[in-house]
Amino acid sequence: MNDSTGNTYKIYEIIISITALVLFGVLFTVTELFHNPFIVFGVILFVLIPFRKSKLIKIIISLSSIIFSLWFIHSISSLLAPFIAALIISYALNPLVEKISEGKLFGKKISRTIASAIILVVFLMISAAAILLLAPPIAAQFTELIKSLPGALNDLQSWINFILIPKLNSYGIPTADIQSKLSHELPAKLENMLNTLLSGLSGLFSGISVVLTQVVNLILIPFLTFYIMKDFDNLKTLVRDLFPPKSRDKVSEYYQKIDNLLGSFIRGQLIVSVIHGIIVYIFLSILGVKFAVFLGAIGIVLNIIPYFGLLVEITLAVIVSLFSGDPGFQIPLVILLYLALNLLETSFIIPKIVGNRIGLHPALLILSLFVFSYFFGFIGMLIALPTMSIIIMLFKEWLASRDEKETEEK
Repeated sequence: MNDSTGNTYKIYEIIISITALVLFGVLFTVTELFHNPFIVFGVILFVLIPFRKSKLIKIIISLSSIIFSLWFIHSISSLLAPFIAALIISYALNPLVEKISEGKLFGKKISRTIASAIILVVFLMISAAAILLLAPPIAAQFTELIKSLPGALNDLQSWINFILIPKLNSYGIPTADIQSKLSHELPAKLENMLNTLLSGLSGLFSGISVVLTQVVNLILIPFLTFYIMKDFDNLKTLVRDLFPPKSRDKVSEYYQKIDNLLGSFIRGQLIVSVIHGIIVYIFLSILGVKFAVFLGAIGIVLNIIPYFGLLVEITLAVIVSLFSGDPGFQIPLVILLYLALNLLETSFIIPKIVGNRIGLHPALLILSLFVFSYFFGFIGMLIALPTMSIIIMLFKEWLASRDEKETEEK
């Protein structure tokens, strides 16, 4: 009798649950509450939490949490920019803060607060000096590039008609169709391509300038950087204490691995990018390519983005070279310069400075660039490589831990 009553109650419970879900669906449709992810996610948790012991329910809750988290981060990505900037700066400067506070640099220990203040002031002074020195010539060359575009296209057409075509004729190559396409179609396509690139770069720099000119962010980024550096160890402890006591040792182990991977990438990649920009500027100047300062500055930023950064750099430099007096001479040298520099970086500079800790399959790397750029824009492309590397590392650790548990159970 009791079993029969229990089964009856279970049937009623299932019927009531299904009816409630249907009514939830009707309510969401009528009131359009399904447009609000907070409510949808809350309802999912409310309905599924009582059955969380089921493996399937756990998977559904986990996937729902991941999707909701991605949506939420995407929604507030513009607000996160100063915090991400402060975190990156803090991570890059933290080793200096530790050396000064521990007395390894000047032979005398000082408080971490004072060490953080000293490093931050020096960093801000160097940054301000670099901006004052580099911003005017970069802006001037960028403006000159836009203004000189119509005249440069005319020069390109003259070079095609009076130098390239006669040279092709001298080799017995038919040039009627070639001349028509090169003289009429190529300049228009190049103009559209260059305008697209320049408008994108203009949007990037205007976005950066807006951020830098906003008083709130000018104060907020140094303020956040100072407190993150000052309380770096306390923040690590705080995050560690959020986990259950039995998991804290494992969390500390994971943090150490993430710290080694992320620290080497951020500090090393910044150095490599600066070296890249300087080399680009020097060699483009030697080759006589116009706007070398502008192209070198662009190279510092784009070098952080694998594959796409190099492709955009080469495209922009080749287009600029097309408007030079002798593009047939400059373009092969410009392409060779970028390819040789990329080979030098991947085979020597990056292993020496950044190390070999970050290794992603090219397909996975490109996928991460698309995904992170979709959610976070240009900043997403900058953080895609280290973030995906951390995710892959944690996933491998989880797989190893799961296999270890299964082995112990057997």
